[in-house]
Amino acid sequence: MGDLGEEHAARSLALKGYSIIARKFRCRFGEIDLIALEKGTLVFIEVRSRSDEEYGLPYETINHVKKQHIRKVATAFQLRYGLLDHDSRFDCVSVIFDKKGKIKDTEIIKDAFWS
Repeated sequence: MGDLGEEHAARSLALKGYSIIARKFRCRFGEIDLIALEKGTLVFIEVRSRSDEEYGLPYETINHVKKQHIRKVATAFQLRYGLLDHDSRFDCVSVIFDKKGKIKDTEIIKDAFWS
């Protein structure tokens, strides 16, 4: 479900004008699902998927520790590619599947959290 959610998120973001520049960027601090450019801004995107909303929305599962890991990975990416001075932000894509495994809802949350 995670990979399907990420693929759907990438397509949805592209339709909204994002240019995906990296997928599953990994370093010693962890992983960022998607990295994109949107109107000149470098966007680090966490994708969260769930099979239903019974226990909350997917984006609600991003806790303080996960945010810290994402920030560290984002900084590592910016250092590696000389992008520390580039405008950046953190977005989240929340994907909900129905019981048959079909996409039920997708929400793109800009500035999901701050650095």
